[in-house]
Amino acid sequence: MPHEEAESSTSTRRGEAPLHSSIYRTSARYLPPYGAQHRQDALWEGGNEALPPMWHQYKTLSDRETLYQDDTLSIASWYRPLPGVRLDDPGDLAVPGWEWHISPLGRSYFVDHNARTTSWKKPKPDRPAGSLMPECVIEGHSRCIWSLAYLGNSGNIMGTSDDRSIRQWKGDGEPVGKPLNSDGGGTISMVVSSDETMVICGSADGRLRLWNIKEGSMVGDPWEGHNINAQVRCLDWSRNSLEIASGSQDGTVRRWNPDTGRQIAPPIQTSHGWVEAVKYSPQGDRLMSGGVGGPICIWSKDGKLLMKIKGHEHWVSSLCWSKDGAHIFSGSGDHTIRKWRAIDGQELVVLRGHTNPVRCLCLTPDERYIVSGSEDCSIRIWDLKTNEAVGDPLLHDDQLLAVAMSRDGKSIASAGLDTKIYVWNLEAALQNILAADAELKDRPAQARVVRPPIQPKKPGLARYGNDFFGNEPDHASRRPAPPASPSSLVRWRRFISSIHLGTRSVDAAQPLERQSRHRNFNLKSFSGGRSTRTVDVPLAQDENRYGIVPETDAEAAAAMQRLNSNQANSETQSGQPAGAQPSQAQPIQTQAQGTTDGAEDFVYEGVSCCGFFFGRRHPASHQS
Repeated sequence: MPHEEAESSTSTRRGEAPLHSSIYRTSARYLPPYGAQHRQDALWEGGNEALPPMWHQYKTLSDRETLYQDDTLSIASWYRPLPGVRLDDPGDLAVPGWEWHISPLGRSYFVDHNARTTSWKKPKPDRPAGSLMPECVIEGHSRCIWSLAYLGNSGNIMGTSDDRSIRQWKGDGEPVGKPLNSDGGGTISMVVSSDETMVICGSADGRLRLWNIKEGSMVGDPWEGHNINAQVRCLDWSRNSLEIASGSQDGTVRRWNPDTGRQIAPPIQTSHGWVEAVKYSPQGDRLMSGGVGGPICIWSKDGKLLMKIKGHEHWVSSLCWSKDGAHIFSGSGDHTIRKWRAIDGQELVVLRGHTNPVRCLCLTPDERYIVSGSEDCSIRIWDLKTNEAVGDPLLHDDQLLAVAMSRDGKSIASAGLDTKIYVWNLEAALQNILAADAELKDRPAQARVVRPPIQPKKPGLARYGNDFFGNEPDHASRRPAPPASPSSLVRWRRFISSIHLGTRSVDAAQPLERQSRHRNFNLKSFSGGRSTRTVDVPLAQDENRYGIVPETDAEAAAAMQRLNSNQANSETQSGQPAGAQPSQAQPIQTQAQGTTDGAEDFVYEGVSCCGFFFGRRHPASHQS
């Protein structure tokens, strides 16, 4: 009989109405279509005044708010389940774009706004192609799995579930023995003795039960002390096997004698509200606790508070010690894993990467890595040397609640709301990472691509566009570079001395008359050599577009005559004697001596400014 049909013939827990098969059918015709609008009128037994079948409600720590839980799916809501009411908050589900609702007949269903469909099944995250798959998937539990443990000698895996059972399997998934069934409701927490002959479990009814693993039977009566129906959320066995510590939803930590089942000390009243994690130190002289509300607390052996460790922004769900007791690791509802110094509570490292609360932690035997499970449906492996996540996440179909590490450090077991235990090969996960790193190292070095810098646009050239050189393919490489040495400066001077710029308008038939200018720079002499080396300068396709026309010899001679006349008048007015250094610009005339090979002599005339010479040259025979 399918699981859903089997449930339909049973009565609900906590005194609620029986579940009728006609209400909980899985036929597709009872699935509300996408976009269905429901009146808030429940059709299950009791109507709006009762909860749907297989639901229960409980108070929060402050007793001011109520949570409503679907026991079939093991998920809870802050909103009373009624048709037409969205039961989740954005981000609660593992896949964006989905919503959680309840049908008029009392069954949870999910709305996919991405595909505009509905489904009875809770959405699962997509598994990327090439992601690591588990070595084995173990099935057997019918409800969410709360706790896992490896039996070191045999390598068997034990799990506790909300289906009220404790089950054991070999590493390949073969069941071992018969399930240990509890009558105290869901089995929430578990810890195995160091000799692996006993296992103690905490139940939803607030009691603890001790089991003989080999015989498969409960030892004595349930241990009572915690408040009735306050779930025992966490357990730990001391290293010397003389004590067991338990934490509960009643906000207390209690210590027990495993031989008698009696409390050995008064309960520790914590500030957590719900105690979610409790751990003995490796030396057995301290005890730490964490939970919903309040910081991490360190307690002495006699129950005195030694220290509070603050830093997490939300509830603490998991704790573990390093082997030497020098460091503490914690996972939290704020999505982080943190490392603390145990002696003073100093925060050392914050590991970020999960997108939902971190629910469980375990260290590898060599303490090189720490493994975390989260409500984001992923397991992450963190390198404690680099403080970074290594490799891709290991993915589940639903939220993670428990992880365990084998004693040899080769395997990881994980479980949660999807009722399955996944067995992962840690070596395979790390080999994937090392292989990826090796591939990057072995990859031949790629030649570095050096791109020319982007030249800023000059305002004066904006109207001509960026294609100044048209179809010239190599104009960038032919652009002259700025001088980098004195010798190159001389070449620049020679280059500029051969260029004559005029101011004639493009459309003007006659040359424009030059106006005299007063220059505020000193003149320096410049000696030229014989004929300069030819420099190729790329020209624009249409030289008239710039209005630059070379001047004629007559224009240049007239300009120099006006300049000489202005200079002579200026010297006469200032009364400077002949031979004194002029304070204003005067032309330079220098003659380049001919050589014995018959080269023609040249005369250079012009002015010098800022280290550059502006002028013209002509044969000495043309000098007037």
